[in-house]
Amino acid sequence: MIQRLSSVKLAFYNLVILIVLMGMGVFISPVFKNEFTLMNDTWFFDAFVFACKSAPVLAVWVVLLCACAGLLLVNTLCCTLTRQLTLAKRSGVLKNWLFFILHCLFILVLACHGLILVVGEKQSCVTMVPGQAMDFGQYKIKVSDIVFTDDINILKAPKKKKRALMTKKNIRIDKNYAMITLLKGQVPLASRKVMMLSPLRYKSLQVTLIEFVAGNENNSLKAKLTLTKNGLNTFFFMVYGIMIVTLAGFTAVTWKRSGIEKEKIDE
Repeated sequence: MIQRLSSVKLAFYNLVILIVLMGMGVFISPVFKNEFTLMNDTWFFDAFVFACKSAPVLAVWVVLLCACAGLLLVNTLCCTLTRQLTLAKRSGVLKNWLFFILHCLFILVLACHGLILVVGEKQSCVTMVPGQAMDFGQYKIKVSDIVFTDDINILKAPKKKKRALMTKKNIRIDKNYAMITLLKGQVPLASRKVMMLSPLRYKSLQVTLIEFVAGNENNSLKAKLTLTKNGLNTFFFMVYGIMIVTLAGFTAVTWKRSGIEKEKIDE
């Protein structure tokens, strides 16, 4: 049974099905736009229950996608523990050990991807004005101030034109920010200027600035935020980083080895 689950043929067909399912997602996303947005903006289970009621076709697609991803995880785990570990032990070659470690890290990345969907809290596209506060779990998020020093007419432009105008030349990331304060009860825990690509982090909580929004009143501003709380995030990115470094080491070792073998053949 383990040999079948670890087969390369199973991995190949599973990947083909995954590609087909993701391709289907491109075509069905405009049809179920609200449901897809909800899945991105809230906790996965809440969005899935909503999809089961309002869009059963989408729910079936999600189940198939998750099942294929889970099968890929099992396939990789079985392959790693049977074939890759045995090969690494038998040969003792650095290249094979690095390949085994890469498989282990890939398993952790896949597992974290799955767990992040069902663990923790998330709220996306939260629009707040200066002075506004909202509860998020045991914390309170407060926007003390919003500063946008560039041309505010860029924010008022139509969506397509706005996207074209949002360049480094027109938008200075380090000059535009939302002052965010994190509180627990009435006790301030953290406060900082949150800019694009520069979120506020406190333990497992993260407040990310998505974009600035022009209000209805003259020169009034809003900040669109994404709030997440997940203890796996730090571990996930650490594993991802180690996997990239290991992949670079594996590439260097195999590249060097192939160069040496080529020299021997030429001789």
